[in-house]
Amino acid sequence: MNNHAEAFLPAINAIEQQNDKALINLTINADLRCFKGHFDDAAVVPGVVQLDWAIAFARKYLSLQGDVLDVSVLKFQKLLLPNMTVQLEIVKKSANKFTFSYFCAEDKFSSARVELI
Repeated sequence: MNNHAEAFLPAINAIEQQNDKALINLTINADLRCFKGHFDDAAVVPGVVQLDWAIAFARKYLSLQGDVLDVSVLKFQKLLLPNMTVQLEIVKKSANKFTFSYFCAEDKFSSARVELI
């Protein structure tokens, strides 16, 4: 990815990849563009950014293609904050569907099902 894209994406520390599954260890750097102008008093990763990251990584590591048709069962349980290290699990369910989940040990941050067109 180019430097422009890297300004929007968290740092990848490690990737475990299987046929239809990717487990990505991420560090959410405090200097990411998503923190600029969004809740200046208490920086958090916006939900739409979490979704965008999951889609970007599903495209890159699981070869999923297309625009988003539907997002369902979208849940935000805890806030993702600057300088956190979390796991992102992406599971390909079919040629155009996947699930994702951000978590760390016992903590679950967000999850959803995504269908592409």
